[in-house]
Amino acid sequence: MACGARQLRVTSLVVISLLACKREDPQIRALTEQAAQADEAAQQLRQAWSAQFRRLTRAGLKPPPVSTSPMRLTDEQKRALEARVHIEKDSSRRALLQEILDKELELQALGDRLRGLLATLPAPEIARPNDSHYGLALRFLRNQGQSDAQARKTLSRVIISDQLLPGFEVYHFYVHGQYGTWVAQGKAPISPRELASQDLDQRVNERDEAVATGRRLQRELGRLESQKQLIEQEIADIQAERTHFLEGRTQLQSEHAHQAARLNSLHYLVGIRDTLEAEGIIEVPLFGKDHSGRHWGDALFTQHLDLRTAHTLVIRAQDQGLKQIGKVSLVPGSYLLDEHYRLSLSTDRQTATVELLALPRFKNDKVVFAISE
Repeated sequence: MACGARQLRVTSLVVISLLACKREDPQIRALTEQAAQADEAAQQLRQAWSAQFRRLTRAGLKPPPVSTSPMRLTDEQKRALEARVHIEKDSSRRALLQEILDKELELQALGDRLRGLLATLPAPEIARPNDSHYGLALRFLRNQGQSDAQARKTLSRVIISDQLLPGFEVYHFYVHGQYGTWVAQGKAPISPRELASQDLDQRVNERDEAVATGRRLQRELGRLESQKQLIEQEIADIQAERTHFLEGRTQLQSEHAHQAARLNSLHYLVGIRDTLEAEGIIEVPLFGKDHSGRHWGDALFTQHLDLRTAHTLVIRAQDQGLKQIGKVSLVPGSYLLDEHYRLSLSTDRQTATVELLALPRFKNDKVVFAISE
């Protein structure tokens, strides 16, 4: 993509992309940035609607059909919700209904922003199976009157994505004979940036090419004795590059494994309820459910349960300095007993076993297990 440096996979390409941006027509640069903003706004809107969908489901309301565009409540549904807020006696449910109404305004603002960004952009081309970014761009330039040679020369100055998924939206910009492009997520399940981060084929090809070059140079040593020193130096350089590549790949794999473990784990803290409340980690309101306190922070959640391999954890009274466990509650209180988790106490009340039922809900979430004697 012409100025899409953040979608590239290696630092060198990022540098090339930034240099290319400086030579671009300002109008192309502005359109590219606008397409990037529209892509980001579309992803934010999808995430906001997903959260609203979950709130509607929790409230027992039927969400608008997915085919609705935008997926928003009707005026009649809003009025019905507002009426229910006034008559609802359960404070937590009333708060949920009010939150749904409040988030509708955010959805409207996000939708308006997205429509505003898309209004002055050209219609994107929707990628289909087996489409390539280069092929779509080449066809576009041909339709603009460029010959094959001119189009290929134009594309040699533009960063092109290695791979497209069906549903990606490919923007083409053509101003004053200059070409720019941007790939947005569209209706694809993942973004172009996420696809690039998962694609290790290029790194594997680079490794294989380095190995093949090293072997070829070794065979040439006998025939090119006069260039022995030069070839040996070239081999040493290639081996160093290969080692550097393998180290980088190992580091990437380690980071990927760490990230996967974090995203698929429950991050939790076990503590005594009164202490947790006194330290501001949790809040216990007079009405409503327990929730996070002013001192709730990521650094507190040092214990993790990898949900890919386990879904139960055991809490021991002696670990908390208690004679026995009287009660265990989960914070935030939106987690429901026997729906999201199951709790069982040993007969001597020395241990409490928590079995997680709704595993996807707990993934990469933070939970406090508050214990009282």
